[in-house]
Amino acid sequence: MPPLLPFPTLVRRLVAAALAAASLACTPSMAQVAPSLSLAEQMRAMIGKPPAAAAPATTAATTPAPAVSPPVPGPAAVPLLADGPAQVRQSAAELAQRFPPAHRAAMAKAFEESFAGWRKLEAQLGLATNDVAAAVAAFIAGNYAAFMQQQVADEDFKALVRQMQGALGRNAAFAQAGAAAKRAMYEQLAMVGTFMAVYREHLARQPNPAEEVNFRNAAKANLEAGLGLAVERIQIGPQGLIVR
Repeated sequence: MPPLLPFPTLVRRLVAAALAAASLACTPSMAQVAPSLSLAEQMRAMIGKPPAAAAPATTAATTPAPAVSPPVPGPAAVPLLADGPAQVRQSAAELAQRFPPAHRAAMAKAFEESFAGWRKLEAQLGLATNDVAAAVAAFIAGNYAAFMQQQVADEDFKALVRQMQGALGRNAAFAQAGAAAKRAMYEQLAMVGTFMAVYREHLARQPNPAEEVNFRNAAKANLEAGLGLAVERIQIGPQGLIVR
């Protein structure tokens, strides 16, 4: 078996495929559009807010509080599978509707390519196939990487997946959602998260300052809609997502 690729390397290999269809849409007008605000808001309702970092102790000790909070306990962190039939083309088309009409066909294809890239990433990282919590983590990590202009380390991403498994596992609305709704949530969150990570790589290779501003604004809007927090307050690290 060939060695596993680290996440940044895999993303770079996905750039050509995922952006080939989007190349016609790579304009400032495209990047101005946050691709998934309603999707992010749906996600927010399902996962709630991430835990806050511990407050400093009110003692004479000067040691600062930890920068991260503990992840969800292991027994609660299990895959939450979307078992409904695949609807990749429909999911991509629905996301593309949020873009200007002239770019919808290209963006729909780009989202389909991004989902194919996500499937490869699932295998590379040893994630459960069709885990909605992993797709939530992909959405958060992809937009975070786009805004912060840095990749999320593999182990940090896995911690985020476990954290989202716990959050979704405790959510009654998610438990009651139908198979088709869970499938759409899984596919669309994975599509957007992967696309944002890949497009960040594209801008790193082919800088465009004006487009970078618009793109980061889109990532910021996605994160703030999805988490209900100012993006400057969140951090992804070895124990997942925390509020600073």
